[in-house]
Amino acid sequence: MDVSSLIPAAEAIPAPAWLFLILDVLLFLLHILLINVLLGGSLIILFSRLKSKDDQLENRLHGAVADKIPTTIALGVNLGVAPLLFIQVIYGNLFYTSSVLMAVYWILIIPLLILAYYGAYIHIKKYSAASVLSKISIWITTLIVLYIGFMFVNNITLMMQPEKWSAYFQNRSGLILNWGEPTLIPRYLHFVAASVAVAGIFMALVWSSRQKKGVAGAEAKVKSSLLVFGYATIAQIVAGLWLLIAMPRDFMLQFMGGNLTATIIFMLGFLGGIGAVATAFANKLRPTISMLLITLLAMVVLRAFLRDMYLDGKFSLGSLDLAPQYGVMILFFIVLVIGLIAVAYMIKAGFASKEGRTA
Repeated sequence: MDVSSLIPAAEAIPAPAWLFLILDVLLFLLHILLINVLLGGSLIILFSRLKSKDDQLENRLHGAVADKIPTTIALGVNLGVAPLLFIQVIYGNLFYTSSVLMAVYWILIIPLLILAYYGAYIHIKKYSAASVLSKISIWITTLIVLYIGFMFVNNITLMMQPEKWSAYFQNRSGLILNWGEPTLIPRYLHFVAASVAVAGIFMALVWSSRQKKGVAGAEAKVKSSLLVFGYATIAQIVAGLWLLIAMPRDFMLQFMGGNLTATIIFMLGFLGGIGAVATAFANKLRPTISMLLITLLAMVVLRAFLRDMYLDGKFSLGSLDLAPQYGVMILFFIVLVIGLIAVAYMIKAGFASKEGRTA
């Protein structure tokens, strides 16, 4: 079957595609940081509660992140709107199609996300009492966030492979998942491991702030948080190498010298990850954060490179018609900047408040 016959016609875009790509990379980076804290923090809380019977929140390592989960859900979802819109603007004909193929799983994200939000609040309110409801709620929140992450990975991989859309003619129920994709599981595990790592850094930052204010035991918890980051990053590197091997051979070779730009960015991300592990185990917080940011930026850019590799010969951004609407775009950027300032203010105010203070 001719793959091009399966791809719907693309709509004209209001500004050059490169602008949306840059905005997608930058805002997705902010979004994924918050989502990593959300998922990684939930997993750390869940593991800690299963491991220990001590339910005194402030005495526990993950006490630095437990009461931030509801806030990260709200901010993560809001910061995810913009990069999702940018993807829909330039890859809308692909993204909407893949979303329809897995429609049942995709539409469930909304009600499940609301349920996860309630679960995070219940966990906080009932934590000190160590109630059964509190324990159940953190299980629900964690499993839902894991589900949502898995569905996003499915959608993105399905979007990039129009040749697999013909499955619709045998299954029109909206229950198609990309199980046959070799990179699906390593992609997902890479995301999960990265989430635990970023949550570890977040905990280290919170405990570092408390250490500066003389909180007893904070120094040891900074070190423990960095160890969480270090071990999770090792797992992330392993998953990343699995992902590299699982790619089509010609794609893998582009990251191994076939494409100079892609190779440089890949090596930057890989060495940044190795360096982050080394600095974390050496109990150096600031260098670890620097290495982490370099690695995350490299990974987000490589994500865009890989998407173009999969779509090569099937769809090109150069084929999109440009219908300039610069007045609307300027208004959008003004609103976007105001929104980002408002989010930054809410993060600062929320985490410094009595209910969500970091120190």
